[in-house]
Amino acid sequence: MFSIHDEPSIIGLLEANGHKKFRYAQVENAIYKNLISDFDKIETLPKDIRTLLTENCFYNSLSLHSEKTGEDGQTTKFLFKTHDDKMIEAVIMRHLSGRNTLCVSCQAGCPMGCTFCATGKLGLIRNLEFHEIIDQIMYAVNHLAREGKTLRNVVYMGMGEPLLNYENVKRSIQIACGQKKLDLSNRRITVSTCGIAPGILRMAEDFPQVSLAISLHAPTDEARKKIMPVENTYPLTVLMEAIDAYVAKTNKRIFYEYIMIAGVTDRLEYIGELAKLLEGRLAHVNFIPYNPGEGFMGTWYQPTSKIMIKKFQEGLEKVGIPSTIRHTMGDDIDAACGQLALKEEGVSLATETGKSLGKPTVSL
Repeated sequence: MFSIHDEPSIIGLLEANGHKKFRYAQVENAIYKNLISDFDKIETLPKDIRTLLTENCFYNSLSLHSEKTGEDGQTTKFLFKTHDDKMIEAVIMRHLSGRNTLCVSCQAGCPMGCTFCATGKLGLIRNLEFHEIIDQIMYAVNHLAREGKTLRNVVYMGMGEPLLNYENVKRSIQIACGQKKLDLSNRRITVSTCGIAPGILRMAEDFPQVSLAISLHAPTDEARKKIMPVENTYPLTVLMEAIDAYVAKTNKRIFYEYIMIAGVTDRLEYIGELAKLLEGRLAHVNFIPYNPGEGFMGTWYQPTSKIMIKKFQEGLEKVGIPSTIRHTMGDDIDAACGQLALKEEGVSLATETGKSLGKPTVSL
């Protein structure tokens, strides 16, 4: 059995059974345009093809374990179970402007071990297949359709490091943005990375229109090492060199994510360091108020004051770097940034721990 999103396999199956290639176009239209999720309901196909597909393909590899919507109705978190009983999460965010965004996972767990992120405690259990990523998107598309809404943006900011599962992420983006498939704009896809330099260079070649977000979170090597183990492999000099090459190739502004943790990432001296690092670069900084969770540091980390965040913004304004204070969504249902940790009603559902880069050095 293989996924209905596996185009080469579907075409091969049809041709091996004597059917013309144009039949795939009918399958494609039914799935992505008409959102049909039952082979028997694809009335444009003869019965023998519908039977062939039923016997050899599956529509969705994920089963919904639970669904929860925040009190304000803006955020819905889905907890999915994979075919091998791994758990992953995806989050719909309904913005007041009217656009709808889906945050998707690309790995079960995450190997990066960032101290402020609850997902990092899980370690990497396994990479998701391309169709498991698309299945999350299709579920959200259908969910929003029932509300009379459409999906506008997809952000690879859920569980996992996208650039460590590059081929599956790549294939999922191609399906999401394919004109005859979901036809989302490349410009409305955002891939977030902790700083996997080789993957950034590949993104520049493969997806020059896709937006890139860098989880920066500290402006110096020393500060970054304390909270992000990836810094030991790709220090800032290597990371910024890759980013500069990416911008030279794509001419796209980079979104830098900077989490504001009291006494850790919001030190006064970091204002100048951050401004120095980004001055002259095509950049936009998103300041993210820390969402208390269960990362490596437990409840020790606390959010930064609004006054301190404003000071950081002012420091960047002086060198012409625009910034935004991220509006927190979904924190009441553990669906905000850094909170995806397979929790349901406050209880952890995690049953295994995978590989990790290890705990960072957190002495301050």
